[in-house]
Amino acid sequence: MLKRGFLLAGFVVLFMGLVLAPQADASATIGYVDFEFLFNAHPEYESKNDELQELADNMTSQFEEEMEELQSDEEVEQLAREYEEQLDEFAEQLRITIIASVQDFIAELAERDGIAVVLPDSTVIYGGENLTPRVLEYMYDSYGISVPSNLREYL
Repeated sequence: MLKRGFLLAGFVVLFMGLVLAPQADASATIGYVDFEFLFNAHPEYESKNDELQELADNMTSQFEEEMEELQSDEEVEQLAREYEEQLDEFAEQLRITIIASVQDFIAELAERDGIAVVLPDSTVIYGGENLTPRVLEYMYDSYGISVPSNLREYL
């Protein structure tokens, strides 16, 4: 019986702690962003894509040169796989670089402007503040350039 009393008291304390515990500030601002748009609008997006295209062109030339020296279809397929893996790895690193940069800009803006939570826009049903235009402006300001005219319509 005493054990049951302690258990009941423990549950009451736990329940009271959960109910009466300091909640997150109800006035805290929740923001959301269109992450895909920000990724594609990143100031370095085009230059990174140009880098990737240049690498792909160079690798294609190298592949064609090396392919001429190979004897079998299996060797050609293996070489093609190696080049494809290298190109995929490089492309992934470029994506990771841009994703990390966008995440950093979002975090910096949120901290600067007192935004408590930032969500992807696809998860928001109602409420919150669309931070996408502010993050876009912040990204370009950080590079010392203005937002291109084709992206200004989003502002």
